[in-house]
Amino acid sequence: MKIIQAILIFSLSLILFSCGDDDNIDFNAASLEQTQWSGTLKETDAWGNGEYTANIGMIFYSEDKGRCSVKRGDDSPFEYDFDYSIDGKILVLNEKKGDLDGYWLLIQSNKDKMVLEKGTGGDGAYKGTLTLKKTD
Repeated sequence: MKIIQAILIFSLSLILFSCGDDDNIDFNAASLEQTQWSGTLKETDAWGNGEYTANIGMIFYSEDKGRCSVKRGDDSPFEYDFDYSIDGKILVLNEKKGDLDGYWLLIQSNKDKMVLEKGTGGDGAYKGTLTLKKTD
């Protein structure tokens, strides 16, 4: 009887642990290709001048090219193209404009949302948090 109970417990454990979270996405260029995202960029600077927020829109055209729009406060939005790559949990944006350029660490993701952070996390250091929701 104990053998049957052990087999049943093992089988139940195997079934429960093999059930994955269907909302998770593979974080790679192929999963971002031809998708559109919008959200916010929140930044704090290393000089103690406060927090800045911008509205962001991004479209990933291919596995290495995209376009984004940035709107800060009452300023008019501006758009520009960017190149990107993904290395593990790091999204590398090359856009030469300064707002999103650099290395972004994936903190959270599912099929409709991703949260990325930039900065060292040190006390008083620069920190950027990019929160995006899929719009297409």
